[in-house]
Amino acid sequence: MVEERLRVYAEKWRVWADAPVGERYESTPYWAYRRWPAEVVGVVTTPTIAGPMVVTQWSDGEVIALDARKGEIAWRATAPIAPLKYDGRRTGASVVYEPRSLLTARTGNQTAIVAVGPQTLSAFDATTGAVLWQRNTKPGCEPAPWTGSGLVVVPDCDGQTIILYSASDGIEKGHWVSPEKGFAPAPSLCEMSRFECRLVTLGGVDAWILSVNGRLTAVPPLEPGALLAGERVVYPTAKGVAARPLGSRDPLWTWDGVGTLIAADAIGVYVLTDDRTVLGLSPATGHLVVVGCASSQPNDGWRIAHVHPTGGSYLVLERVTNEPPTAKDQQYFYGPRPVALVELYTPTKLPVWAGKFAACRPV
Repeated sequence: MVEERLRVYAEKWRVWADAPVGERYESTPYWAYRRWPAEVVGVVTTPTIAGPMVVTQWSDGEVIALDARKGEIAWRATAPIAPLKYDGRRTGASVVYEPRSLLTARTGNQTAIVAVGPQTLSAFDATTGAVLWQRNTKPGCEPAPWTGSGLVVVPDCDGQTIILYSASDGIEKGHWVSPEKGFAPAPSLCEMSRFECRLVTLGGVDAWILSVNGRLTAVPPLEPGALLAGERVVYPTAKGVAARPLGSRDPLWTWDGVGTLIAADAIGVYVLTDDRTVLGLSPATGHLVVVGCASSQPNDGWRIAHVHPTGGSYLVLERVTNEPPTAKDQQYFYGPRPVALVELYTPTKLPVWAGKFAACRPV
């Protein structure tokens, strides 16, 4: 979602956007960009001083930034890339929400686009496409880097060490070795996929916060199922949901209710109830601020794969069946419209499309 007014999609040979966002169905593309035989392997969106960009990565190594408002090419570059193919299946969700070799890293007002190749990291300015830096990584392994606090974090081949690079210039800021043998450092509390991760964890529990100077500071261990909501950790409890500061175990608020914590961002904490109602809680207070409905029929039999809070009036849910991921798309994805764009509205307001996903009845 771009600026709450464009929906961006990806498929094997095409990236496109449609509008307006609140339309019940996808309509004629607002813009579309196609290539062949190269395949789409990664898509990220980012604001820049020149406006929002949709940056695409292709199987032939081309990195092409599109002006999100016009669909025109803003810049293009080339970076080494491993042999990759489109893996987004029917919805394109993995390419858009979990690109394997494309990252963003913020430093102040600048965003770097980091392309990950075989033993190579290439960083480009998101506004102009200018090369910010390039670095070679150790041969013999293909680590999965992540970003956070103005840093690009690269796991070493030994599985116990991470190397920290400045996102703006590629200067090495240091390295950190796991204090527990056999536990590899991993990113946690990321804004999306491996982007803008606040913590490094061991075994998903013991946690250290990343600082822009490359230092790691121990913080309280994470609760199971914890998510990031701005500067707060939110996590499920036996009675509902609770929130606490990153550096403290003292709860800021608790919410007692029946539902599953499915997503969080700086704007909201999102809970899905048994009747497929989405409840949006304030990250600051835990009070109910928005509601939505993710079901078009009573007792829809689906579960969630990818979830994407748009930072405003919508929540994107990729819905799948109980079939294993190895099943064919027709069996694995739920129904003809597996991606539900759930409109979020205040409890005193009716949704724009009352029949869009309206089997549940929020109170």
